[in-house]
Amino acid sequence: MKLLLLSVCLAILSPSLGVNPSKGCGQPLANQPHPGHSHQFEITVTDPNLGETTRQYKLHVPKNFVPSNDRPTPMVVDFHGWGGNANSQEKDSQFVHVADEDPEGFLVASAQGMSDMNGEHGWGSFNCSRTDGPLGPPCDTDRAKWGAIDCYDSCSLCDPMNSCDWTSCHDDIVYTKAVIDTIADNYCVDLDSIHQSGVSNGGMFSYYMASRLDDFASIGPVAGAPMLGFGDIPAGSLSIIDFHGLDDDTIPYEISMSEGAGPGNTIISWDGYYYWDKPGTIQTYADGLDCGASESWPTAMDGTHNFECIIHSGCRGGGEIVHCHANYGHDFPFGPHQYIEGTRIMWAFMKAHPKQV
Repeated sequence: MKLLLLSVCLAILSPSLGVNPSKGCGQPLANQPHPGHSHQFEITVTDPNLGETTRQYKLHVPKNFVPSNDRPTPMVVDFHGWGGNANSQEKDSQFVHVADEDPEGFLVASAQGMSDMNGEHGWGSFNCSRTDGPLGPPCDTDRAKWGAIDCYDSCSLCDPMNSCDWTSCHDDIVYTKAVIDTIADNYCVDLDSIHQSGVSNGGMFSYYMASRLDDFASIGPVAGAPMLGFGDIPAGSLSIIDFHGLDDDTIPYEISMSEGAGPGNTIISWDGYYYWDKPGTIQTYADGLDCGASESWPTAMDGTHNFECIIHSGCRGGGEIVHCHANYGHDFPFGPHQYIEGTRIMWAFMKAHPKQV
């Protein structure tokens, strides 16, 4: 009877509050992690190319999570950069601390990329490109000019001297969906307030993933941009908050920080890969999502290292696109001792941008 009343109440509240409860609402809360803590989990993923694979992710339950597990709670799925792991991303992005200081809190799932290279660790990566891309190779395949790449065991066609396969070839879209579904089946997740962020390789994956999964209300790429052929515009609505350093030459902000122009209106990084420049990326997504003209978007950190933001409003489905930049390189904004300030800005935007009903 109590479960019936809960279902009726949620059905009444959902349309007005934009709450879409997951199947996990009302389930007994797992023994770990306790609210305010994190725990590493394993999950079996059926990879369409590689079969059943054991993957990992880390889940943080916020300090203010309701122990009855019956309040639909937002979630952020967070992706590390190349060579990282779930632990390093949890430490650097500091979403877990922002989740704990938020009055209601939000779940944080820190993804872990595959590092399948000669049985070694430290090569964690997310697959967001391939040599035979839809618009051609996303790099100069003459690797003698730029340096040989290290091939992952999962990339059977990779050749260090003529390939662009610089990440694992596991299907990280399937993995991401499996992580979301697993958590939503066990925790009370607001399915209309699932968000995604990532830095560097994880930020590139943000743009790649956005057109292939419709689970996310918003994405928050940091120091990331699409490679040639891997930045399709989503068919539905999406909000975006993007951070990128003006001095970034790894994933170059614009052509002055690059090795020159590449094919398909891209610019070339120092390692010979082809990226969209960031001003062009933002404008392409603003046009593709039917957004209005840009205007200034003030934050509490304006002026720090010349930090400033713009916003495109009126996008398809009520979405918005924010882009912030400052004088720093391939990193989170504000430096290691202030990473949390950028994450606070990002979460405030995400919290205000659930999926529109």
